[in-house]
Amino acid sequence: MSSGGRPRSSRARFAVATVAALVGLVWIAQGLGVPIGRGSFMIGDPFWSWAGAALVLVAAGYAAWPRLRRR
Repeated sequence: MSSGGRPRSSRARFAVATVAALVGLVWIAQGLGVPIGRGSFMIGDPFWSWAGAALVLVAAGYAAWPRLRRR
């Protein structure tokens, strides 16, 4: 256990889910036409908005799964 009372695996799961959700948000923005970084093939392509939304949902589920399973 870590000092905060949460197992290390839980903290790692949350960190991975957070990074995945942030990547998903960038994909959503680029799919909607927001130019993040240098020119990208993803800008303005709606596929990336949908893929980003799916990634955000999967990340949320991945983070919440241990809590939902305990109930």
